[in-house]
Amino acid sequence: MNTAVKKHLFFIAQSALVGLAMAFVYLWMTDRIAINTTQNQPPETAARHSYAKAVQTIAPAVVGIYVQSHTQIPNNNPGISPAAPYLTRNFVGSGVIVSSEGHIVTNHHVTDNASKIYVTLWNNELFEAQMVGSDKETDLAVIKINASQLTTAHFADSEHSNTGDVVLAIGNPYGLNQSVSLGIISATGRKGLNISSYENFIQTDAAINEGNSGGALINSLGEVVGISTASYIQMGAEGINFAIPSNTAKQIVDSIITFGEVRRGWFGIYFYNPEVYFIYGLKRPKQGVQVARSHPGSVAQKNGISKNDIITHVNGEAVNSFQAYDKKLISLTVGSVAKLRVLRNGQVLELTLTVEPRPQP
Repeated sequence: MNTAVKKHLFFIAQSALVGLAMAFVYLWMTDRIAINTTQNQPPETAARHSYAKAVQTIAPAVVGIYVQSHTQIPNNNPGISPAAPYLTRNFVGSGVIVSSEGHIVTNHHVTDNASKIYVTLWNNELFEAQMVGSDKETDLAVIKINASQLTTAHFADSEHSNTGDVVLAIGNPYGLNQSVSLGIISATGRKGLNISSYENFIQTDAAINEGNSGGALINSLGEVVGISTASYIQMGAEGINFAIPSNTAKQIVDSIITFGEVRRGWFGIYFYNPEVYFIYGLKRPKQGVQVARSHPGSVAQKNGISKNDIITHVNGEAVNSFQAYDKKLISLTVGSVAKLRVLRNGQVLELTLTVEPRPQP
């Protein structure tokens, strides 16, 4: 082998060794960079795995509520003197700021029978609050503090909430203000829980403990989808908690702020109880809700709605149960006009009714 060939082969071997060395160095540096990146993620990368932004968005609008109430003790109690007929009880709850002027929504059961209500903001400022109005039927109440330029919560459309959505509960459990728990929506439209008269709850496994009542249930964007209201406590059950949908809360809050009370509309229609069909062997309609009778003098009676008529739609939306009808009715403002589609003896009628205030019981 001549000298020129030897030199050429040596050059090739040398180049190969240099290439291998450079590749090894490149791979080693790439591995170190990857390790370092994992250990020191920049904020924008870490945020993809965190709900911190959602919590930071809602936190200034969530408050702690401390209630002082007096429970009367009978004067014939031998342990209590006649001069001291009251027992003071303290209760902890949560609330959500709905106006920059200090209106706060919470639960009716948090403020019920309160003699004094105190509110702590996220920055620990303390205010005494006044009652604006309360609604036992939905377990909602509105209180107000003397403050301005407050951060308010943004309420999402709860109709777009779905089972499986990630949610977070934020509130004041056991006095631990601004506590956050994570879960999902376990179900929507829960009824028959005997918590309130109007039941259409969001069920979640996000922890809702004592003191969370009235706090916010939010989505991953920091928007309120519900107001926390209750936990299912039976035989050690865990992870079964409920919130009032944001759409219901908005309707009730707007009415209380405007009128100081909830002015519910009605048409004066009474429906057959579902059990009646079973007991008397009646045929249940395939769609709509069947009228049992109309209230004397009501707008329903004046428009000829009577026994065995079937209401199938309210303002174009199908109603296939009393709960669906009631849910639609609660969204209607007293004095507004609504269109009812009625099925009578096989004929479809379109009736226009003015929403009347519901008589007080």
